[in-house]
Amino acid sequence: MPDSLSRTFARYVTSLQYGGLPPEAVDKVKASVLHALIVSIIGLDTIHGRAAVELVKEEETKPDGATILAAGGKATRCGAAFANSKLMHATNQSDSYRMLTHPGPCVIPAALATAELAGSSGQQFLTALAAGYEVESRIAGDFIPSVQARGFRSSPLFGTLGAAVGTGKLLGLTEDQMVTALALACTFTAGTNEGPRSGGREMMFHEPQATRSGIMAALLARENVQGSETSLEGDAGFYNAFTGNNRGELSYVFQGPDQVSFDHVVAELGNRWELMHVVPKIYPTAGYNCPVIELMTGIRASHDLPIGEIEKITVDMNWLETTYPSPAFPNLTRTSPGVGSTHYFTAYTCVHGSYPPLRQRIEAGEASPGDESAVMDLLKRTEVLGHQDRPAFSPRITVLMKDGTTYQGEYSGQELEWDLETESRRISALFEDIDWPAGKLDSLVETVSLLDEEPDLSNLVSLCVPD
Repeated sequence: MPDSLSRTFARYVTSLQYGGLPPEAVDKVKASVLHALIVSIIGLDTIHGRAAVELVKEEETKPDGATILAAGGKATRCGAAFANSKLMHATNQSDSYRMLTHPGPCVIPAALATAELAGSSGQQFLTALAAGYEVESRIAGDFIPSVQARGFRSSPLFGTLGAAVGTGKLLGLTEDQMVTALALACTFTAGTNEGPRSGGREMMFHEPQATRSGIMAALLARENVQGSETSLEGDAGFYNAFTGNNRGELSYVFQGPDQVSFDHVVAELGNRWELMHVVPKIYPTAGYNCPVIELMTGIRASHDLPIGEIEKITVDMNWLETTYPSPAFPNLTRTSPGVGSTHYFTAYTCVHGSYPPLRQRIEAGEASPGDESAVMDLLKRTEVLGHQDRPAFSPRITVLMKDGTTYQGEYSGQELEWDLETESRRISALFEDIDWPAGKLDSLVETVSLLDEEPDLSNLVSLCVPD
């Protein structure tokens, strides 16, 4: 009888060493760390970010605890991780795996608090992050649309598992304890799609709570409670509960077959790295809008497009990107033409030539912020079409001019899977407008790039708090 999924993951994670990570995976994790830390600094200047920090400081202050980023101060392990997770997600600029999961604001704050308290080295921290990202991404994989269709939000569900693995790796859990950590994470996880469907904002605290739950799963696993061996694929396990069956039958897919094998979830562990497909969101909007903004920015830079002479703009993209959060529960204020829709971000970028990464996040259905008459006019001439044969994050934009001329651009889906060099260049371009000492921001880029040489995380953390 083959090992269970959790046993296979546990054996892999507990034996994983920094030397076993390929350079490209280390580089990718560093890019995610840099992105998350900069976004956490930006996130303090939001209502939700400040609220999380103030709550934790009031309820969980601990002088010898873990550091709260951006604001400074110490709190319990779970408290600091909760606040830091919220800061990393407050502006909607966290990273994204397959559009609907955001491993960064779950795995990174959980591992950061634990590594700081344990005095872990940069290499140990990076190894734990790689383990958390990889296990979460593999467990999520093709199952994300089916989870969404069951009424659950994928990001906190899978994020709880990623946080548990990253924390457990740094705690030095044994193989059996890691199996238990996964089992506990499977039962601790939660998050529904009613908010994303109806416009409620409870999802603003999904990732922070998932981070806390993942940490608790790892901590409790040290008590040597026996976790179920088949917590993931068992008859009453994670997949059955959150996808509707444990046979790999999918109700919705991004593209391709609606039947998958659980063997693929753990296939080529250590050779095929799913974490390489994580996308950092540079713009404060849903992940699927980011490649649209990037692509339109490129089209505008390459062609002279008099806005008044545009007859129509057509955006072709993956069908699930046009039915957020799920075809089973679509939010029409997000998918219909209006402020905050893909139509809006397409039109805004076309009119202005770019979209400002540090602009305040705009929620779907809000009133137009300021005088945007040109944007709202072009929005009415913008059509967004979903296709089942297009990969996620691979839009095609066609601009039809009134004289019949057309301009077109297209992405394959991998363009925003940035490495550290690209992330450093793009995020550094924002430093002048971030309310943080420029020297600290530049040092943060350098420190992250050399993180595997750091004996602990004290230097890294010091750059993310006030003097």
